[in-house]
Amino acid sequence: MTSSKTSPQTLLDSSRSLCCHVRTSAMAIGLVHMMFSCTLLLDTIVKVSYGKDSCGFPHPPFLSFKERVLDTTTNFFLIFGMFVTGLSLLYGVLKHREGLLICFLVLQSADIVLSVLSLFYVQLGLPGTLNYEELLKKWTYLNGAHELSPQDVNKFMIIFSTIFILVLLIKIYTVSCVGKCYRFIKNRNQPPSDNECKPMAVLPSYHEALMLPSKGDPPAYKGP
Repeated sequence: MTSSKTSPQTLLDSSRSLCCHVRTSAMAIGLVHMMFSCTLLLDTIVKVSYGKDSCGFPHPPFLSFKERVLDTTTNFFLIFGMFVTGLSLLYGVLKHREGLLICFLVLQSADIVLSVLSLFYVQLGLPGTLNYEELLKKWTYLNGAHELSPQDVNKFMIIFSTIFILVLLIKIYTVSCVGKCYRFIKNRNQPPSDNECKPMAVLPSYHEALMLPSKGDPPAYKGP
């Protein structure tokens, strides 16, 4: 019968992520994700209280007041959902419950797809996603100019592309690390197979074998 339990070597290989254990990496990712969600929530509250657009989601000028309220409320719910998924990830890793990691994997996978699509349409992407138009406005403001020269635009494009690719690679790494932790916890929680549950016979030691009673003399040797 083939054993359904993962071999120790496979379990050991799946427990490493760069220089640390996958559970340690997943817990660090969960903590950072929760801290980022709290920071993003505070930033959104401050900007909304001052009558500005929410972070990463500039409202189009053609939106009405009710549509802007709906957009801002949706962002708050999304940020709260991001915090809950980070908390679920942290609790699932601590309690060895692989099912609690699925929400984070789904959200981060969707975040990667929406981040790429946000390059074509600015309204796509979760709160906190790098926004080309928003960063361009800040870059123009920091340079103290109403319009950027072609050299400044090229410089901004290089900086934005580099930062965007780095952030995207970090998101892909987090999904890979948490997915690896999910497989590790799932393999660890698998019940042992029937062969592993059967008790194995323990052979007596040499001295114990000498003390065992004899079952009779061996048959006499008969020559040819």
